[in-house]
Amino acid sequence: MGKGKSDPAVIEREKKVLELRRGGLTFDLIADRVGYANASGAHKAYQSACRRIIVEDVVAIRNAEIDRLDIAQAAIWGDVVNGADAQERARAILALIKIMERRARLLGLDVPVKSQVEVNIHDRNSIDAEVARLVSLLNSKPQSALDTPISPTGTVTD
Repeated sequence: MGKGKSDPAVIEREKKVLELRRGGLTFDLIADRVGYANASGAHKAYQSACRRIIVEDVVAIRNAEIDRLDIAQAAIWGDVVNGADAQERARAILALIKIMERRARLLGLDVPVKSQVEVNIHDRNSIDAEVARLVSLLNSKPQSALDTPISPTGTVTD
């Protein structure tokens, strides 16, 4: 029997990949520890494991990620409020904003952006008429001082 998706050894290996990823390891490190040739193999195993897990596991992973974000935010909070100088405070604030953005995406807090699109449809006759109008404007004599040609030296030419 080949190593299929229902093979207990494959499932156990994918479980190990999922646990290591939950621990924050990169796919390169996971590949080394679990015995994949490269990060791509570990990533594929991770994706397969994610398809297998039940909703409660997804909630647990999300909660773990939220906990990590809380820890990261707590670690930089002192610099956000009382950074030694403006530059240190600014870096901490940018890091805080990234943490907040990640938390909002993770929790689905961002409201989708509404877009309003205006479409103008012109038929060939109206386009041809507009082109003809513009050509006639270009071919007519200047009508105002603003339309009078000016030389590179700034003098009015005719």
